[in-house]
Order: sequence, then C-alpha cells, then structure tokens
Amino acid sequence: MINIQINLGNCLDGLKQQPSESVDCIITSPPYKDIDKFDYQNQLDIFTECARVMKKDSLCFINFGHLAEQKSRPFRLVTLLEDNIKDFNLQETFTWHKAQYSPIQGNRRVNNLTEFIFMFSKGKMPIINRLAVGVPYADENNAKRYGGGKNLRCSGNYWYMPYETIHDRSQKLHNDRFPLELPTRCLKLANAKSDWLVLDPFSGSATTALACQQLGLNFIGWEINKNHYDIAINRLKK
Repeated sequence: MINIQINLGNCLDGLKQQPSESVDCIITSPPYKDIDKFDYQNQLDIFTECARVMKKDSLCFINFGHLAEQKSRPFRLVTLLEDNIKDFNLQETFTWHKAQYSPIQGNRRVNNLTEFIFMFSKGKMPIINRLAVGVPYADENNAKRYGGGKNLRCSGNYWYMPYETIHDRSQKLHNDRFPLELPTRCLKLANAKSDWLVLDPFSGSATTALACQQLGLNFIGWEINKNHYDIAINRLKK
C-alpha cells in the first residue's frame, strides 16, 4: 500500500528531519515571484537539504516560470545551486509550452507561452526511459529507419502539455499551478519504480502527490499555506 503524506508547515524545517539519501526523486515548483517572498538564500538552503535527502545518482526536477521584470531569475538560481551544492549537477533544461496563459496587454512584451523544467542529478546521471515519454515519428518511414520498426522516438527537451481549461475561479486550485502531465512525465522519464519515495517540498495543490497516487508511488511533501494544504488534502481524497 502506498503512503501519500503532505505536511502543513515550513519545508526547510521538515526537510531537516528527513533522513539523508532517503528520497528517490524530487519534482517541485518553488515560489519564484516577489509577492511569494522569493529569496535566493532561502532557495539555496532548501535545495541544499533536498540534495542531502536524495539518493545517489537520482534526479530532481525544478519547474520555474518567467517573470516580466526578472527574466534572468531562473538562470541565476540554477547557477547558484550548481555552484554551491556539491554533486548537484544540471543535466537538462526542458521548455514546456503552456496551453493556458494570461495575455499581456500593451506593446512592450510578448505573451509568455513557456516555462522551464531544470533537471538536476545528484552525482552521476542515471539511466532514463526516453521512450516512456516518446512521441510518434512525423514520417512513419523513419520508424523503420531509426526506431527498429517501433513508431516511437525521444520527444526531446521541448514538451507540449495540455491541461483542462479553467472556466471559473472555483476551478483554480493554485495561482501558479502546473498540469498533472508535468510530474507524470517527469516520473516516467526518471524510470520510477513502485517502491520509490517522491518528494515535493512545495506541494501546493498536490499535483505531484496526485501523480504519485495515480502511478502507485510513495510521496512526502510540505505546504506552508493552510488554504493550499486543505485543497491538497481534499483533492487527494477525491
């Protein structure tokens, strides 16, 4: 029987209680806006603890959005983490296309249609399952030429992930939500096994937890916002 556990509280405090090298995979989306009190040192402290609890040669997927006035923030954070956390190595940057976005008014910026997923490994890059998130060949003849007759190829580092359209505020579970397909795809790519423990220090509305529930994986996470925590618990119950 799988164990899905979301704790109400500060993730840094919770992470410090988690045993070293006890987690098989991390999938998370940290707060990245000033309104959410983004702080580089706080993020470094949290991901230092994340790296400590990760097993050797495991993966951490960090989803990070764009900011209109801080376009360099995701890249500055990545550099900070890689330069200051031992054996925490950036292995890939995925760009994913958002089916939903808020149109920008005015003529000084363009609509933001993408976000990033930074894939770090602790230690060596483990073997991944590229075809678990593969796509068909555009030309089926290439299936014979390159795919050994199997009409499936690596989808690369640009992902399109549709999700349900929000029609009213009651459907919006979190201001900075991501689709269920995102953690699901990351777990499949990481070659998740049934005995894995997956961690999300910023659980939000429990999207990563829900993906683990559906895939039969164990999960632990924290959420500091009581409203989001209640939404997460109710979502998992349903």
